[in-house]
Amino acid sequence: MPRGIRLFRVLGIQISIDYTWFIVFILFAWSLSFGYFPHYYPGLDRTLYMVMGTVSALLLFACVLVHELSHSYTANRLGLDISEITLFIFGGVAQLTREPEDAATELKIAVAGPIASGVLAVIFYLASRVVTAEVHAVANAILAYLSLINAMLLVFNMIPGFPLDGGRVLRAAWWAKTGDLNAATKAASQIGKGFALFLILMGFLQVLTGNFIGGMWMVLIGVFLQQAAASGYQQLVIKRVLEGVRVRDVMSRKVVSVNEDMTVSEAVDAYFFRYHFVSFPVESMGRVVGILSLNQVRSVDKERWADTPVKDVMVGLEPGELLGPNDNALETLAKITTSKTGRLPVVDRGELVGIVSRGDIIKLIEFKMLLRK
Repeated sequence: MPRGIRLFRVLGIQISIDYTWFIVFILFAWSLSFGYFPHYYPGLDRTLYMVMGTVSALLLFACVLVHELSHSYTANRLGLDISEITLFIFGGVAQLTREPEDAATELKIAVAGPIASGVLAVIFYLASRVVTAEVHAVANAILAYLSLINAMLLVFNMIPGFPLDGGRVLRAAWWAKTGDLNAATKAASQIGKGFALFLILMGFLQVLTGNFIGGMWMVLIGVFLQQAAASGYQQLVIKRVLEGVRVRDVMSRKVVSVNEDMTVSEAVDAYFFRYHFVSFPVESMGRVVGILSLNQVRSVDKERWADTPVKDVMVGLEPGELLGPNDNALETLAKITTSKTGRLPVVDRGELVGIVSRGDIIKLIEFKMLLRK
């Protein structure tokens, strides 16, 4: 299940909001309402400041969405399949199913977002020149802020550190020069982590000199960028390691299932104690309907085991959650990571043929990385 709320589709791309978006939206609206606008446009009513802050925060995230849509639309035009964008705590992320195949494609996708931010900065600037403070002070203030923030987004994103757009431009240039995507990503990631550390240190310095709000923003952004830079490289390595790997290559074939009408007590005595597995697929009339794990067993009082059927405590599975032997291992890892059990059954033509856990795929990744060294 997606971790967030699905909103609407634009250009065939699903737009979703991660739950963390609400945190940063409230922080942005609050800092604009009680910090930025009162400081630069004094003398207005407090309620009006709150309206200005809320509207500006909403429009800011609309600008972030345009930025991400520019990346995704360009990627789709170049043959990559991006079906969803998720707005989260410090921006947005597109769901890339695969990496660009060459440096030129990477470069075109990377610069699309900053170009969009630059265009928005110019549009809002021109609008603020038309709607002057004399015409409408509040509208002018909001337009001027949006012009400024889009210009800042352009400059910030072009810093040459992964995963920022400037880091992707650097990666594309390094990739074009060396022909090694792994080395290019690692170099851009290291620069990104260095820049993130600089932001954290500058943020703490700002806090110590009295600028608490601005300093904490820098610290939070720095921490986020440091984690994103590290995970960006790790994700690329995982994608490369799992390239061409199918579920049949990692699944456990000696799979034992339990019947949904069996009692928990019978399942414990005849299966958990006998086979020493931490979970079992559950079948009903030859069809896989769920997973029974130790966690579900432990959730039931021992005195009730003999009277509680497996179907009442198992984690139910929909047909779309079942795996096939030819499914992509990378997509399967993402699917298992969001599942409640950490493992999913493999079904071929309606028959249970195996089971795959997150640990199975992680072990394969570790082995392949060790053998590559």
